[in-house]
Amino acid sequence: MLTAISQARGDMPAGPDPVSVALEAAVKNDRAVAMIRASWILAERWTGHNYWPVLGATARAQVDVAGDVAWPREPFSSALIVERWEAEGWGEVDGGYVPEFGLLVGLAPGRYRIRQTVPVAPEDPPEHVLESVRALALYQLIHSAARREFRTMGTGESSLTREALDGLFRASGAGILLAGEARW
Repeated sequence: MLTAISQARGDMPAGPDPVSVALEAAVKNDRAVAMIRASWILAERWTGHNYWPVLGATARAQVDVAGDVAWPREPFSSALIVERWEAEGWGEVDGGYVPEFGLLVGLAPGRYRIRQTVPVAPEDPPEHVLESVRALALYQLIHSAARREFRTMGTGESSLTREALDGLFRASGAGILLAGEARW
């Protein structure tokens, strides 16, 4: 199971147009850009797809019982470097990696560091994904004072699970637009 991941990202996808979002929500352009950026991150989390280029990534995994570990988001890298923690430090291991599915197979129990060093550039997002990001950004900008979805969130509770985001995605209409994109 992956316990942490960090990614070096490229440029945010082009679209939706921040000027039109700002005008429709009656906010300044920089606020619309920030909300569009946040909406792209939410859409990625919801679908399991990367829409921004990933220049590199590092993940940690804890394998308790021999088995498989799935890389979290498509499109998957063509190669991953898998290292296992031993008493003297990290040592590279031969892991069976299936790039078509982003799956590391046959890992023995232990702590792993998995590194993506080959940049991954996803295809341009389809129109329905662009529209869902626009809908998310507009909804959050227009209803930001009454964000009922997050009213009960306490300090330190920042998990962006599909279940935690369900209300936001339903209310904004983005959930139905992204339904076909979701990786279950």
